[in-house]
Amino acid sequence: MKVKSINITDVLTVQKPSRHIAYTVQVSTPTRSWSVNRRYNDFVALDAELRKSTGKEPPAQLPPKHWFARTINDEEKIRQRRVQLEQYLRTILTTKDARWRKEYGFADFLAVPAPTKAGSSGQPFTATTWATEQTAVAGVLRQARAALLKRDALAREGNPASRASGGEARRLLRDAGPRIDMLEKSLPELSLAAGEERRREDMVANLRAEVGNLLRMAEAGYRPPHRTPPPEANMPGAMPETSSAFAPKARVFGKKPQETTETRALDDRGLVQLQQSKMGQQDEQLGVLSGLLRKQRRMGEEIADEIAVQNEMLDQLDGDVTKFGTKMARAKRDLNRF
Repeated sequence: MKVKSINITDVLTVQKPSRHIAYTVQVSTPTRSWSVNRRYNDFVALDAELRKSTGKEPPAQLPPKHWFARTINDEEKIRQRRVQLEQYLRTILTTKDARWRKEYGFADFLAVPAPTKAGSSGQPFTATTWATEQTAVAGVLRQARAALLKRDALAREGNPASRASGGEARRLLRDAGPRIDMLEKSLPELSLAAGEERRREDMVANLRAEVGNLLRMAEAGYRPPHRTPPPEANMPGAMPETSSAFAPKARVFGKKPQETTETRALDDRGLVQLQQSKMGQQDEQLGVLSGLLRKQRRMGEEIADEIAVQNEMLDQLDGDVTKFGTKMARAKRDLNRF
């Protein structure tokens, strides 16, 4: 997977296991983005591993470690170090010699997911990498939805760039489909607890529902309105439509619909597409709610089964206590008789 850009977007003060500074490294590829937190010692370990694996000095140098000063309390030094660490990573990414960025240690430092192909087993997922991949696929679907909304906005303006946005959305959806299949196929191999496995099954179902909604939006497309006046309106001597005795004077049921900022600029086709999009979002929310209800139902059934087991154990204990009491009474009678 080719990394497109690297940025250090934030600096965090982490209290555990010991108080230290962590730098948020944002990594972007043509299809996804993610962030990882790395402390200065992680950069030092990366630099040492690159030196060891290649036998040469990296193309950039790390900022020096301050042995006699507490960097954690100096905001200016933290800012300078953040800039220098970002430059260190960017130099490795953009240098002509590709050996540095091809090293496994560099990809592992950036938490680059292992490439997988549709229809092949690829590298097996772990529970952590599965969650990372699920988050990445959800990000791809968000990008696809944004591309479709951009397509519609450009199409309303008559901008030909709307076709490129629609093509980008379809490409993202084609990329997401096989990856969702891999997530679903690898889920039984993770050996998760029953509740966690069901939760992840719901996450996969939500991803599939979102893909279905976006595919419907992509296939519907956007068609500019073609409003033509009725033939009767252009005929000389034609009566105005408002003068007809059969024209309704007002709405029969309900109040007159109110325009909003979202609908004011839309024509009839735009309103239909907006309603379809809203209905798709409602279907998606209903799918999420249904998943939660199924999960709660399963939890309720498990609780009921556990209560039944506990009641059975209590009944057995009550029987044992009764038997013990009977034996004690018999022993007491024998003792009195003796």
